[in-house]
Amino acid sequence: MKLKIKISVLLLILPAIIFASENPGSNNSKSENPVAVVMKVVKEVNLKKEGADWATAKIGQPLKTGDEVKTGDKSLALIKFTDNSLIRVRENSSLKIFADKNNKTISKNTYIEKGRVGFEVAKQENEDFKFTTPTMVASIRGTEGFFDVFPDGASLLVVARGLIEVLGTLGNKDGGNVGAGQYVMYNNNGDMTLGDATEGMMNDQKGTRSTNLKKIRIQTSQGELVIEYYSE
Repeated sequence: MKLKIKISVLLLILPAIIFASENPGSNNSKSENPVAVVMKVVKEVNLKKEGADWATAKIGQPLKTGDEVKTGDKSLALIKFTDNSLIRVRENSSLKIFADKNNKTISKNTYIEKGRVGFEVAKQENEDFKFTTPTMVASIRGTEGFFDVFPDGASLLVVARGLIEVLGTLGNKDGGNVGAGQYVMYNNNGDMTLGDATEGMMNDQKGTRSTNLKKIRIQTSQGELVIEYYSE
């Protein structure tokens, strides 16, 4: 009698196992497989899992499609994707991660709602890596740079290395390629401006790479002055 019960249970479970193995690109696979991990948090970093409330982000926490990350004042989140791409979410910024798995490839799209995000995207062979803002979509194959998304939705992209294809999402939806040492700006009407990056922009790019928060304490007649800054 016990043997019959064990066989019955096995017969019920086996079809489910076969179905899962034959459908690696099913919705279940998309939602449960992590696409990135939180590598570092500085000060106030919060994470919102799909269907859950905001909670404090922790180092080593896996990120799946639909997860959101936001940072507070003088805060930072360092995120690493499964393809070794890195993004640095600077202070007072927020983004949402989307990923679509098809067999062994993953199409990634990070939506930046506001703030500054630096990126180092590993060379993509057969996968897609995109960044989307309220005014543009950028397709990346292996590049370094940063995005600024302003309160009115206008978006700035500065490219330090590689080539990025961009397309506006508003107005005439103008597009083109942005190379190393260049920038592109889309205002909240969708108007596009492409040109050579200024010295200030390139300094901002270097600043996005800084991940170590340091403090200098200075005693003054008014009390102690604390200066905080990031370094690589």
